[in-house]
Amino acid sequence: MKLKGIIFGLYYQSSKMEVTAVVLYDSALAHYDVEIGRDGNCTAHLSQYKGNIENTPPQQINLRKEGRHWIGDTNVSSLSDDLGYAIEIKAKPLIEERKRYGEHPAE
Repeated sequence: MKLKGIIFGLYYQSSKMEVTAVVLYDSALAHYDVEIGRDGNCTAHLSQYKGNIENTPPQQINLRKEGRHWIGDTNVSSLSDDLGYAIEIKAKPLIEERKRYGEHPAE
């Protein structure tokens, strides 16, 4: 099984930052809505998957970055890395801009 992360969207909802990440899982796209917490921990919720229903990705994954890699509570480590990298690439510019103006990155 080969997984690759792809990013499609970003949006804010009240005091939390959320991104939408789409990754390839078992040759089908898995759409995750990812909530980025103040502590840097992320919670990804599967919102759509059109692949084989017998091999669906996890419904929810809790993620955190350790060193250069992302660790998640799933046994598919490449899925955690792909989601984590998608979050990093999309959210980093916004987080940096918020820090520049003295705001908390997740607010």
